[in-house]
Amino acid sequence: MKLKIVVLICALTLAATSSAAPESKKYDVLDLPAIPSELASQSLIYSINKFGDRYFATGQHGHILYSDDGGESWEQAEVPVRSSILDIDFPTPELGWAVGHEGVILHSSDGGKTWVKQYDGLRYGKEGLAYYQALAEADPENENLPYLVEEMEFAISQGADKPLFRVSFPTKDHGYALGAYGMTLETENGGKDWVPVLENIENDGFFHIFDFAPLPGKGKFFASGEAGLLLSIDINEEIAERVENVPWEGSFFTIVNTAKGGLVIGGLRGNMFLTNDVGVTWKTVKKPPTSAIVDSIQLSDGRLVAVGIGGEVLVSKNNGVSFANVPIAGGGQLYTSSGYIYAVAEGPDGTLLLGGPNGIRKVKLPK
Repeated sequence: MKLKIVVLICALTLAATSSAAPESKKYDVLDLPAIPSELASQSLIYSINKFGDRYFATGQHGHILYSDDGGESWEQAEVPVRSSILDIDFPTPELGWAVGHEGVILHSSDGGKTWVKQYDGLRYGKEGLAYYQALAEADPENENLPYLVEEMEFAISQGADKPLFRVSFPTKDHGYALGAYGMTLETENGGKDWVPVLENIENDGFFHIFDFAPLPGKGKFFASGEAGLLLSIDINEEIAERVENVPWEGSFFTIVNTAKGGLVIGGLRGNMFLTNDVGVTWKTVKKPPTSAIVDSIQLSDGRLVAVGIGGEVLVSKNNGVSFANVPIAGGGQLYTSSGYIYAVAEGPDGTLLLGGPNGIRKVKLPK
């Protein structure tokens, strides 16, 4: 990783003294701070997570919210951009990172109350081009690097149009951000430097990467994306290998670990599959017909919860072999007037926190 950073710095120094491609016009949302709103918790929410005793929700217009009372009330954080924020991670109680549209990466050092911008999609194309041009010059026999140079040239022409969907920090220094068109970034110094790592990923089609889940063993993960993209990732070896045995060639938006070491993936058309051997074999999950499965979690009691974008809440009591549709107190199957659900988190005392176009709702989950 240190070698990669040196290559990146040298490449950027050379690029600055040459006739580089003209910079894309900046997006206003990258320069304007999120507007404080008393209605932020009632507007569009993309993700809900819990770190320690604090809940976080992310949404449109740069909204990052936090709750210290189990989701009963929410405070809005100070955020320097108005990009939609899609995911968040805290490796420690104080240090956090968030990602979203326009390729933005944000950092907090005070437990999520205030944020600063570390990175955005305008830098992705410019810095990525310099980085891969330097690698291609240093390794002219590598046939893949010219394609990555072309990809970065295309990224510059498109501007900051690519969202980052997920962020993960296994430690306070080492993190990854994953997103659209295979966009993958790595840092080993807490976000001071973000380096593209597309050369280590078997994703020649530049498919979107939507989600990931940890595997047994330090630094190992399983990722899912569009067009049946499934990846087995080992950050120790700096490789993400494509899983050849794919149960369906559609998009998979969510992955969840089971209590017995399996993985359940869910996606378009309500399709869900279970593997107990890290993708060597798959079984179709037994479940009622639903809309696309967009989020899933494992509860503290081992049950699995999956939600459909159309408003379905599904529960598995047998480690993902089957799921049943459950009624939700105070609203039946559809928890909002629009019916849509984008995110789910386990709340206190047998509740769920659900996020969607109408904000955050706390509902009772039947036993």
